[in-house]
Amino acid sequence: MLLAVCSLAAGPAAAAYVIEPDIAKEYVELKHRVLKHPDNAELVFEYAVCLSYVGKVEESRAALKKVQALDPKFVDKALPGYIDRYRRRPTDMKAAFRLGFLYYFDKQFDLSLKILDKIAEHQPSGQLNAWALGYMAVIKSERGQWDEAEELVRRGLRIEPDAYGLHAALAAALKAQGNLMEALREYFVAVKDRRAFEAYEKTLWSPDVPGAANSE
Repeated sequence: MLLAVCSLAAGPAAAAYVIEPDIAKEYVELKHRVLKHPDNAELVFEYAVCLSYVGKVEESRAALKKVQALDPKFVDKALPGYIDRYRRRPTDMKAAFRLGFLYYFDKQFDLSLKILDKIAEHQPSGQLNAWALGYMAVIKSERGQWDEAEELVRRGLRIEPDAYGLHAALAAALKAQGNLMEALREYFVAVKDRRAFEAYEKTLWSPDVPGAANSE
């Protein structure tokens, strides 16, 4: 067992998970805006959504907790606007993701799954598809449906094979089903991929990247 762990830890360097350009710009701009306006619940929620499809799952959860602390009635206030935006732009997958994520935040899981599934099936596939599948897997995990969660995460990884958050989710699903060695393997892949992503992420804050500096 120890030899297996050591060999996994000493494996080849992982490729970096690269954020799609429009999402990278959105992420950088929102991070700057949240730093300037940390008490704006709607802005923090928008940032939480963006973090979710950037793949920073833990940070997204922390942002959602902050939204709840800033405004316990945020969902009731925000839901009509997000529903209206989605109805007016049904082909806008970011608008769909925001509504699906708001339902997820409010634990309206059936509604969230319905919208996230639409995003997952949208073509051409890309980062939003992968993370729609990822959050569908999160919901299945919360319901104890680990085999379905595993299949959803594997579908996401076929789209974004270097996403460390998806490898971590797969490790959790495998562990819950008793597949401990495979879970351990995925855990170490997640650790390597996270390190590679964090090195790549530092490049986003260069002044040469649109939105990286002087964002309002």
